[in-house]
Amino acid sequence: MSEGSKTTWPGVTWVVVTGASRGLGAAICEGVAGMVAAGSRIVGVARSQQGLDTTSSNVHKANPDVKFTSVVMDLGTASKENLEKALDKLLIVGQDPPPTRCVIFHNAGSLGDLVYLRNLKDLDHVNSYFQMNVSSVVMLNAVVIEIMSKQPNVALEIVNISSLCAVQPFKSWGLYCAGKAARDMLFKVLADEEPNILVLNYAPGPLDNEMQEIARRATTDKELRSTFASLKEEGKLLPCNVSANKLLDILKQRKFKSGDHVDYYDV
Repeated sequence: MSEGSKTTWPGVTWVVVTGASRGLGAAICEGVAGMVAAGSRIVGVARSQQGLDTTSSNVHKANPDVKFTSVVMDLGTASKENLEKALDKLLIVGQDPPPTRCVIFHNAGSLGDLVYLRNLKDLDHVNSYFQMNVSSVVMLNAVVIEIMSKQPNVALEIVNISSLCAVQPFKSWGLYCAGKAARDMLFKVLADEEPNILVLNYAPGPLDNEMQEIARRATTDKELRSTFASLKEEGKLLPCNVSANKLLDILKQRKFKSGDHVDYYDV
């Protein structure tokens, strides 16, 4: 953990992390655990119970005074009622001691078919992609904001795990670029609508994770596929914990305007 990430967030903190079973999401959970005070709660949402169990173990090692709770859920098919039922039981209004801060990390996401747009002809796949990567984010925000509105004096922070793809086109990555761009703009709008909520779009840099493995194998565009392969061969991919700790440092330093897009390499 970086030196800056060792400062504890004061008071009880509630944290929700999607895609928490592996990769960056798991690293965020572990990094946060080392920052929050005793009695804080981390809610990890993912499809894999086994992966969440591993994250839970790592969180406990980082801070045994933090409670990690697993929510096994497919955000691509979850309804508003599913989210409310899960979170109402965990983010309990009137809990003693009450939280002073709540932070949501929207990390879950998928690549979609990595083909040229002219070959993207499966409408069901397109619709399910945006349900998972955009619609579920909108709904989760609405549910958590409603819950937090019943908690007095809670600082709410919402982080979107963005990408360079939100601001730069990648050939054969049309769905992924469109999804990330849409999320960035949704969060910018949220920042304008809710001045009392701190909002951040964070691009974590090229991570050494399963998504990169898929990209090197499945990207249709040969030039882009070669670029990903070179990043791996030259050791330029970032460990997930390194990017997670940079994100936590950025949140602590607060040198950004709510709604900004901040890349790993910007600071």
